[in-house]
Amino acid sequence: MNLRINFFANPSTPNTAPSPIAYPTGEFASLEAARKITFADADKPTIMAHSILIESADEDIVSEHWFREGTTWKSPDASRP
Repeated sequence: MNLRINFFANPSTPNTAPSPIAYPTGEFASLEAARKITFADADKPTIMAHSILIESADEDIVSEHWFREGTTWKSPDASRP
């Protein structure tokens, strides 16, 4: 599964869009594997992402937003794990 992972920094001021940190693309065995790797990378001190967007880089339809809430990651879509 070919996915693009977009990492974003915490907005510097209210009502400002988060700034992109990095947006690598890679092959993953599954969406679950991509999430696990993405969350681990986002928590590294050199990145410490505020939010993440996982999206398809090919014809598959994947688009998930994740936001840091303390030490955990939450999706605004309650149906996602």
